[in-house]
Amino acid sequence: MPQTVAFLGRAEGDCALIRRILTREKIEARELTSLTELAGLVGKELQAVVVTEAALAGPGGEALQEALAAQPAWSDLPFVVLGEPAGESPSAEALARLDGLHSAILLSRPLRPEVFARALRAALKARQRQHEARARMAELQLRDRQLFESEASFQAIANSVDQMIWSTRPDGFHDYYNSRWYEYTGVPEGSTDGEAWNGMFHPEDQERAWGVWRHSLESGDPYEIEYRLRHRTGQYRWVLGRAHPVRDAGGKILRWYGTCTDIHDMKVAEEQRRLMLAEMNHRVKNTLAMVHSIVSQTLRQAESVAEARDSIQSRITMMSQAHDRLINSAWLDARLREVVETALAPHQDEAPRIALEGPDMAIGARQALALTMALHELATNAAKYGALSAPGGRVEIAWQAPEEGPFRLTWREAGGPEVAAPRRRGFGSRMIEQALAGYFGGEVRLEYPKSGLFFEMSAPPEGLTG
Repeated sequence: MPQTVAFLGRAEGDCALIRRILTREKIEARELTSLTELAGLVGKELQAVVVTEAALAGPGGEALQEALAAQPAWSDLPFVVLGEPAGESPSAEALARLDGLHSAILLSRPLRPEVFARALRAALKARQRQHEARARMAELQLRDRQLFESEASFQAIANSVDQMIWSTRPDGFHDYYNSRWYEYTGVPEGSTDGEAWNGMFHPEDQERAWGVWRHSLESGDPYEIEYRLRHRTGQYRWVLGRAHPVRDAGGKILRWYGTCTDIHDMKVAEEQRRLMLAEMNHRVKNTLAMVHSIVSQTLRQAESVAEARDSIQSRITMMSQAHDRLINSAWLDARLREVVETALAPHQDEAPRIALEGPDMAIGARQALALTMALHELATNAAKYGALSAPGGRVEIAWQAPEEGPFRLTWREAGGPEVAAPRRRGFGSRMIEQALAGYFGGEVRLEYPKSGLFFEMSAPPEGLTG
């Protein structure tokens, strides 16, 4: 930074002395003629001012005072003031203006050049430190602004995503959660800081989650685990938790940043698919068993080979048509009555023993497939062991429109062999209770009174097509 010094004197002798000293010190000098001219340079390139007491009494004093008062907070232009020669007293106006200078060094006469040079260097050094302080202050302000903008950007991004975001100190102490975490869990802010987060997990998952997290903290390995997290509704939902460490140049972990992603619907769908695939395998076996039953019973009852052939062909064709309609209903929205009739078509005799009661209505493709499989399972069991295995047995299926309240469908058997609860839950029971209830978002129950099996499913109206 150029060290520009302005000087202002009233006597030519003073000015000559000042010029010689400034030239010897290799300091760029600018000679002024008035305080008004000096006032116009305050706040610009000047680093210091040399002025005599006599010059301070000249015109332009008020302009100088205004210019000095208008300096920015960091600036305090230094003055070196040369006092009056010995025996002379400064004017009252000069003294008043001397008092108004913010930063001034007063040198007495006769002036010693080395003292003047030292005072001037001190003034320039003070001015240099002011500029350094201003630069440092500007740097800090820039950093504060960048930090604020960075924090604001992080918060905006973290709170706009559909994931729960959290971070911890290197020791694993949780000290940040985004707003999505609090919206999802419904807990007060700060209540899950530190180690309190583990209490949000399902009791069966807490020890396992702690073990995986401790391993990551000790090894630095990325953290990944599936666990059940308590939702604000009180329900435990499956969540995928992940975290990665942020390291410095030396590899030391500075922080951990993690996310929680709700995967509950995906987990439920995966379990339902597994059950449905297993049920398809089970259904094929049941179908083959039914074909065997049709063939054997027809052969026993037919009076001729031709009659047996025609009966077997007719019944197996009917089963094939029912399966075709079932496959179609899996991909398109279906009508409830058609779904029920399709599922039960292979079991209807010339004298119908299955009674249906309920309005026709639309149901979703997924619900149609699940209901068809469940009814097929119930009907197959009824044909093997229940009401449809006896000549006088009957099955009544009834349902109500969702406008009348929660959707309700019942299956009631009567007139068959005496019923007893099974000693173990078979695959069919699990499929009916879990898969069917899951697809409809409702509840299912199976009861085994002696008079005949009873089945009931209830679901909210939106569960029919959702």
